[in-house]
Amino acid sequence: MKTVLVIDDAGFDRTIISAILTQSGYNVIGEAESGNEGLQMARDLKPELITLDKMMPDMDGMQVLEILHNENFPGTIVLVSGDDLASVKEKATLMGAKDFFKKPISKGDLKLRLDALFG
Repeated sequence: MKTVLVIDDAGFDRTIISAILTQSGYNVIGEAESGNEGLQMARDLKPELITLDKMMPDMDGMQVLEILHNENFPGTIVLVSGDDLASVKEKATLMGAKDFFKKPISKGDLKLRLDALFG
């Protein structure tokens, strides 16, 4: 069972994403409500997967992604955003994001694409 850290400043979104992941057979080992908290939890918990919200007030997801990329974080990171901009997807991919999900997240789409990532 893959371990997951959910990083999102919106409590409702964290709850929904965690529930979808749990129902899909993933083990949610932590939830962070800010980029700074998520960065620390990623370092401490070393999850196999991180779902990372792009827009957060203290440190946005792109900054967290860049730091983890520079630290050679070994897990898989997927970006989650209300934006669906090609430029954001391209930049996130260059910084190591393995996929990009547009909010609201569909349970079927998330499970299918994560299963494809992990084979």
